[in-house]
Amino acid sequence: MLRVILLLTFSASSFAEIDFSGYIKTFAVTQDEFLAFPRTYQSQNNLRLMLDESKGRVAWEVHYQINPILASRDLSLGDATFAQTGVGYRLTDIEPSLSDADSKNQVYQNLDRLNVQFRFAGGDLTIGRQAITFGSARIINPTDVFIPFDVRTFNQEYRIGVDAVRYQAPMGDLGEFDVGVVLGDSASESAAFLQLSGNVAGKDLQFAIARFAEQNIVGTGVQTALGQFGFWFEIAAVSGDDDYVRTSTGLDYAFSDVAFGQIEFHHNGAGSDMPQDYFAQLRTTAYQRGGVFLLGERYVMPAFSYQLGPLWTFSLQGIFNLDDDSSFTSIAAGYSVMENLEMNLSYYHFSGDAQASEYGLSPDLAFVSLSYYF
Repeated sequence: MLRVILLLTFSASSFAEIDFSGYIKTFAVTQDEFLAFPRTYQSQNNLRLMLDESKGRVAWEVHYQINPILASRDLSLGDATFAQTGVGYRLTDIEPSLSDADSKNQVYQNLDRLNVQFRFAGGDLTIGRQAITFGSARIINPTDVFIPFDVRTFNQEYRIGVDAVRYQAPMGDLGEFDVGVVLGDSASESAAFLQLSGNVAGKDLQFAIARFAEQNIVGTGVQTALGQFGFWFEIAAVSGDDDYVRTSTGLDYAFSDVAFGQIEFHHNGAGSDMPQDYFAQLRTTAYQRGGVFLLGERYVMPAFSYQLGPLWTFSLQGIFNLDDDSSFTSIAAGYSVMENLEMNLSYYHFSGDAQASEYGLSPDLAFVSLSYYF
């Protein structure tokens, strides 16, 4: 890892043209007893600073975030509620941690965007650290391999950036041609991709192929309406050292102007229906580089949201592993305190066999968060 110090000099006129924004978020967390550990208290904090400028045919952006995490005990075993950045698909990087490795309190940093975009008549060329996403599904995207968020992660507002050279060009009124190379410090942390999207007879179609971590993936998806329901289907096949197929399909429905529900079914061919195989799977390419984090094979994922009033929202989501009968349920309420300040109250409930399931060993937790945007 590199420790990088940037010295930037701006004239008064040039700085006036640069857009500066960001947010401050804090999550106060309490977690139930876990094995021999007592109840844990944690404070996750996130400061994100964003600079960007668009001038003529050239645009650029820089995003830097710093994350102090304070905890009542050592969390060195890892924490899925916090998005880790040191997982590849970056050519080089700044030091991810500013703290001693053996400290229970950590301060992480992430240079999450650093790119320049050249806008030509036929399309846009973006060079540098940027977010790349694939897929048509709502919750789990089988085609998406570039560091998707775990469903348990608190802050999912900005996708983790990867180092890439990418060209995007419109195809017709609603389509896009998207091709690029993702650069890591080795072949196993690099990738190349081609993604096509368009609309045919009212159906949004997507196709993608990629070479990642010396594996091949081919995926396709569709989004359309079935009567009063929204419908989506996505499938991806991976071949190489590991061969597997993943699919997601679902329906959504607006019950009224304030109530919305959806359900998604996911088959994870990279997973197993035998809980004793779960930990061994984590060492495979699918979990190390392929964007897979669910451990079982068959899942059902319902979600419901309700607008309680002009300032209050309520949401409920479940992840049910049908192979080992374990589940993860999140309940959240959000309140708009003022124009730039939001508050959220959330509860994560995990259930299942503590010795033989995906979620049975995870302790319940609750948190309150405040988010201020500037």
